Amino acid sequence: MEAPPVSEKPPLVSVVMANFRGARWLEASMRSVLAQSHANLELLVADDASDDDSVTIAQGIADQDGRVRVLPSATNRGPAATRNRALEIARGDWIAIVDSDDLIHPDRLQRLLDVARQTGADLVADDLVHFGAGERRTLLQPLQLTQPMSLDTAQFMRSNGGDRSLPSYGYLKPLISRKALGDRRYHTSLHIGEDFDLVMRMLIEGASFVVVPDPLYAYRRHASSISHRMTAERMASMLAAHRSLPRMPDAASAQAAVAVEKHLEQALRYERLVLDIKARRLRHVLPRLVEPAMLSRLIESLRDRRQRKSAAADSSDVPLSLSCPPLPPAGQPWTQPPAGAAALIGAGAVSHTDLPDWARWLDTAVRA
Repeated sequence: MEAPPVSEKPPLVSVVMANFRGARWLEASMRSVLAQSHANLELLVADDASDDDSVTIAQGIADQDGRVRVLPSATNRGPAATRNRALEIARGDWIAIVDSDDLIHPDRLQRLLDVARQTGADLVADDLVHFGAGERRTLLQPLQLTQPMSLDTAQFMRSNGGDRSLPSYGYLKPLISRKALGDRRYHTSLHIGEDFDLVMRMLIEGASFVVVPDPLYAYRRHASSISHRMTAERMASMLAAHRSLPRMPDAASAQAAVAVEKHLEQALRYERLVLDIKARRLRHVLPRLVEPAMLSRLIESLRDRRQRKSAAADSSDVPLSLSCPPLPPAGQPWTQPPAGAAALIGAGAVSHTDLPDWARWLDTAVRA
């Protein structure tokens, strides 16, 4: 079957989807993009030398929809380099990042575009609802947002400093202005934190960022998620990338950058400690445990494991009833923060009755 021709009309939005061994979820993710109410888009599926059926699945969908372009690779180079390949050929005025195991609401792109137009922001992102691992949370839940919020450089920087009261803004999947992005690309040495690094460099150089409460991005968590696997090598790359950032634009950002560097240095020492423990190199382990921060991190890691097991057990409880606020027009205030309800829906822990449209979509998505 001959593939439909690529449209000569430039799309408004280029959706970049990097994939590695994502065959299990790839079709659902692609179709959630192609089902967008904003249809003037292209979907660029960049595969990172998967050894499963990913390319076959992606190409089969491309044969049916001329908005899809598949970019296979013979060499595995990591998520940053894979996304960069797609960025080099993206034709849209806006770039949207969607992971190949995640799902998005049919109106998501249109709503983000509307907010970008209303606010003049260079980047716009909505909330991420965790699902698939029994976690009852969304990324922005600690903020209890009911209306759009601007993120400045210092706020974004502080979120990478280990403060659990702050959302990890680097995980957001923003809609990005191609004009503001310019010739910037993902830092290819990074396998974790590449999103944070790219956005951080944009903010330092003057880009504006707005986040909205809308829980319209379903963020799948599973054992093979790359974001779960920290190593000493990857932490060292994150520290090097942090040290290579441009000069901070103000005193608050500079202060935050110093604190984040100290946090990353400590995190690197901890990852090296974990390596020594696993290798039973006691002569290296014992001197490092003298540092109170290392012992605290070990205890915290054990506590986190127990909490995750408890959360997984809780997800099998009797479903809860809750009141979900309706989805307001794009950029307008919610009647109440939607994050709490979205978190419970994402964990499959609510009853199915009397849910507004956005919540029914989320419930169906996470249970599929």
